[in-house]
Amino acid sequence: MSANGVNSGAWLAFAELAGPMLLLMLVIGLGAGILQTATQVREASIPFVLKLGGLALVAMAAGPLMIGGVEHYAARLFNAIPGLLHG
Repeated sequence: MSANGVNSGAWLAFAELAGPMLLLMLVIGLGAGILQTATQVREASIPFVLKLGGLALVAMAAGPLMIGGVEHYAARLFNAIPGLLHG
C-alpha cells in the first residue's frame, strides 16, 4: 500500500462509517421539516427524537458492517506500515 492508498483508504473507511448515519439524518430531517411545514407545527423535539431513534436503529442494524470496513482498513494499514517506513 502506498501513501496514496493510505489516504484513499482512510477516506473510504470514513465514508463507510459515517455515510449511512449522515444519509439517514438527512432523509429524516428533510421528512420531518416537510411534515412540520405542512402541519405548521414548530416543535424542535420532533426531528430530534426521530433522528435519535433512526440513529439507534441504524447503529444496531448496520453497525457491524460499518465497523467491519474500518477494521479491514486498519488491518491493511498495520500490515503496510513496514513497507511505508522503509520505502
